[in-house]
Amino acid sequence: MVSLMLKKKVRTILEQSGDPCAAFETDQIMKWALELDRLTLAPDGEVEAQKAEKAVNAAKRRVKGEPLQYILGEWDFYGFTFKVGEGVLIPRPETELLAEKAITELKKMTENGSRRQGTVIDLCSGSGCIPIAVAKKSGALCSGIEISEKALEYFNENIVLNEAADNVTALKGDVLEPDKELLDKLPEKCDIITANPPYLTAFEMGTLQKEVRHEPEIALFGGFDGLDFYRVIFGLWKERLTENGEFIVETGDAQAEAVKCLMEKEGFCCGIIKDYNKLGRVVFGKLSPAEVQ
Repeated sequence: MVSLMLKKKVRTILEQSGDPCAAFETDQIMKWALELDRLTLAPDGEVEAQKAEKAVNAAKRRVKGEPLQYILGEWDFYGFTFKVGEGVLIPRPETELLAEKAITELKKMTENGSRRQGTVIDLCSGSGCIPIAVAKKSGALCSGIEISEKALEYFNENIVLNEAADNVTALKGDVLEPDKELLDKLPEKCDIITANPPYLTAFEMGTLQKEVRHEPEIALFGGFDGLDFYRVIFGLWKERLTENGEFIVETGDAQAEAVKCLMEKEGFCCGIIKDYNKLGRVVFGKLSPAEVQ
């Protein structure tokens, strides 16, 4: 089959399913199946039968609701590529705001001479996209904690893929009930704690798009009101922060103010960063010296 005929066939499959992003997803599938860095198809360019079948099958999988990112097996986040698949949360653009905030704060610390190298603890790390991106961009030493064995496999694979082994450590553990073995592997104090915890509500879990239902519930469901993790992590982990250290978390669409209140109850002076849709998405806070233990 010639390349443009194949592209049209893939796009038709996606469009007939009502996919609003059919054009973009067609390009992504074609680049992946044909193993191209850029999509420059000759009108009469012949495509190997095996690659053509791979592209068509990918479109059919997508129509059945499988996330595009899982089909491709990887996705970009903050300029880096991350392996993803069943069992791990897909990196999202909104989360780049959290990473950007952490990177900015770490650079301030090193530029003003207060730190030679920043330290970060990331909670609920999943694929490792946050600690790896932060480490690569800031040079900080990052420890990421993840409870899921499957997600931890992706995390470790992504450390290797992004050549981040010198700066990033993946640790298995429960951030709500950390045991001594986990705590002993972490720095006693760190400059920043980041977290993108599960925050979907019970109602939201019942109305998920079919693509999102493929992602692990353990990485999505945050309790009845989505705030279960936030109620615990600020009080539990704040003692790990250095003086002027900062807690930075991602929140759900309508949760920023509630999360900010929970953080303030633990002695933090807080702020909110809005996302591309003008919704509060990232909450950050610093402790006063008196609150730092």
